[in-house]
Amino acid sequence: MDDSVEAIYVAAWDAFDAFVKSIPKDDLDPLVVPLRRTIESTGVPGVPVRGFSLPKGISAFVPIIIAGVTTGSNEQRENAAYAIGDLVERTAEAAIKPFVVPFTGPLIRVATQAGTFPPAVKTALLSAMETMLLRIPALVKPFFPQLQRTFVKSTSDPASVVVRTKAAQALGELMKHQPRVDPVVTELVAGAKSNDDAVAGSFVLALSYVIKGAGTNVGEKAREASLELVSDAFKELHDGYYLILCCAKLLG
Repeated sequence: MDDSVEAIYVAAWDAFDAFVKSIPKDDLDPLVVPLRRTIESTGVPGVPVRGFSLPKGISAFVPIIIAGVTTGSNEQRENAAYAIGDLVERTAEAAIKPFVVPFTGPLIRVATQAGTFPPAVKTALLSAMETMLLRIPALVKPFFPQLQRTFVKSTSDPASVVVRTKAAQALGELMKHQPRVDPVVTELVAGAKSNDDAVAGSFVLALSYVIKGAGTNVGEKAREASLELVSDAFKELHDGYYLILCCAKLLG
């Protein structure tokens, strides 16, 4: 599908579409991992693949990926989520547009029920949503409220600092497109004050990304509350250095 000759990538699309239609729905899950690896090795991020960017160019991939996200094993869920990000990186905006809702809805739904999933799955889900915000923010705008709730909730994930950090980064990216930032700042400040050092540090880290992303949209009271949080952190001893490191990033 990344061939330079139109007849070839069109024929490749027709062949893949026929292939997927020949497979029963219940048998799609095993295709998730090899599909993701193949998408990842096709083209390069940031450059549309010709076959993917045809009208309905990625439609044949969608049933496999959705099956992976919603009903697959942990490995399949993880790879399906990364496959969505890979497609967003490699598909023209006009061609990806019809599939934003079918992708984003399941990502959010699974992420908000992710308590039983391992950190690798949660990180992949968050990564896919962050890639959408980076590449096609206008297309995911209707999902901003749900994305915000998902990212804030994931910032307090007790199982993994990797998940909390990815959520913090994604929340900062989202705040670049949100005019009202102060309520999020208030929520993060409250989270930092009410959790132990490890999770509190992740809330402070999220604050740093939010304030950096939002820029002048952060109100004076929200800035003062953030600075007060930094000041308070230095008034007592803490286990380890993570919280202080995050406070330094917030101050910066």
